[in-house]
Amino acid sequence: MGTGSVAPDMVATSPDTGLVFQGHLRESGLMQDLDLIARPSSRLSAVALARRLGPADADRGPTYRDLADRIRAALLDGRLAVGTGLPSERELAGGLALSRTTVGAAYALLRDQGWLDSRRGSGSRLRLPDGAAPPGLAGVGAAGAAIFGYPAVGSDDIIDLTVASLPPPADALRAAVVAATEDLMTHAATDGYHPYGLPELREVIADRFTAAGVPTTVEQVLVTSGAQHAFTLGLGEFSAAGDRVLLECPTYPIALDAVRHHRRVPVPVGLAASCDVAPDGSTPTAEQTWDLGVIGPALRHSTPRLAYLIPDFHNPTGAVMPWSTREALVAAARSAGTLLMVDESFRDISFPGSGPLPPPVAAADTRRGGEIVLTLGSVSKPLWGGLRTGWVRGTPAQIRRLAAARALGDMAGPVLDQLVATRLLQEPQGALDVQRARVAAGAQAVQSALARYLPTWRWTTPAGGTSLWVRLPEASATELAAVAPAAGVRVVAGPRFGPDGTMGEHLRLPFTASPDVLTEAVRRLSGVAEQAAERARSSIPGWLA
Repeated sequence: MGTGSVAPDMVATSPDTGLVFQGHLRESGLMQDLDLIARPSSRLSAVALARRLGPADADRGPTYRDLADRIRAALLDGRLAVGTGLPSERELAGGLALSRTTVGAAYALLRDQGWLDSRRGSGSRLRLPDGAAPPGLAGVGAAGAAIFGYPAVGSDDIIDLTVASLPPPADALRAAVVAATEDLMTHAATDGYHPYGLPELREVIADRFTAAGVPTTVEQVLVTSGAQHAFTLGLGEFSAAGDRVLLECPTYPIALDAVRHHRRVPVPVGLAASCDVAPDGSTPTAEQTWDLGVIGPALRHSTPRLAYLIPDFHNPTGAVMPWSTREALVAAARSAGTLLMVDESFRDISFPGSGPLPPPVAAADTRRGGEIVLTLGSVSKPLWGGLRTGWVRGTPAQIRRLAAARALGDMAGPVLDQLVATRLLQEPQGALDVQRARVAAGAQAVQSALARYLPTWRWTTPAGGTSLWVRLPEASATELAAVAPAAGVRVVAGPRFGPDGTMGEHLRLPFTASPDVLTEAVRRLSGVAEQAAERARSSIPGWLA
């Protein structure tokens, strides 16, 4: 698709993808189109909102105030996204078996406090009061330092938990490098440029998809410099400035950064993490984590051009999307004309004995034509971040477009790196066994340390991936990220994983370091947790009193 302006009501079909989409750009360009943010990104039904809020609590005072408090809390911890449209007073009253007067009073209280914006004819949407958003970028500098290699500030003894990456499986990597060095000479007689990637690596990747239940040919695979490179290529080629991009909330922060950098409009949909225990003690099931009652309306009302999802050991929550949800999601995306960019970077990092994962999301797509899902993958997460080799799977037409766009930036990937990746992926089991044992031991260490040192915190219990999503007793994660370096730890607070400065009660704790290091990191955090909580309490503005 081109990047030129189209009329808002113009409907066009991409000749390369077959997707039908509605153009969002006006001739005036991006700045005027940013009023998209002022519209509700989705309008929830009363049933979907009730699932997000949990049961009422009679101890919290009048019913209308309890309802307002639950809506506000769901917004702040990420269960509801900023911009979400609420059901009408009449609909919610019927859905919650409350009087319309009670619901109206709750909405009025939220409007008075700045949490709700109501407009005649367009309903009510959630917002943050002016000046109320927590300083969501606090702690981001530490993450940036880890990602971009800036010099660390502070003690040499500091434990960095800002990046969830594993060390390599040394023996397997060493053997692959030796074999790849020998293989390199067979390529020395060529020019060395492979815009689509080395044929042997593309074949190995295609075979992996086919074995997973997604029939794939070499022509459907493009090798990239990691999954993030694949995402950025797809973002640039299949969307334009001002287009909406649906993302989970929380999500991978560098993907969110890319969406903003390319001047797309993020449309967040809240996930229900298993650490978010309702007042009755229940926790969300796998089917409730990706709530189609939330995602479906977001797709219908926002008509995002793209959606970025992490269904396998989601980063940062570790959740796994059930097969039934994958099928329904593909059907909803097809109806909305939304291209799904599915990141499978964590799919190979399951704990030993955790059982098989559902088939890839693309398996639900291939049965209906196969043009709705672009699948991203990488060896960086399961094996080693120093191997900058990833891939994207799509239709041959989509791959041709992405390869042409890729050639404008770096022509082709390094041959030696791709040969190493080929060797590792040809017989991956031994290397993956090492990595899976590492993450399982790390996860156990972090959970045991949390239970010992910080028992009032709650956390997810994933069966794979690289991190826990932790919920603190109060919204002090940003303050904790600020004071933790003084105790010798760097962490990233929840607001970094969403676009709106919410999720201040959450923290991501990777478990990719050694168990001893992880245990010590949690012990150090316990020493400053109350200091951070006190700082958070002292900064709470009057409207929360």
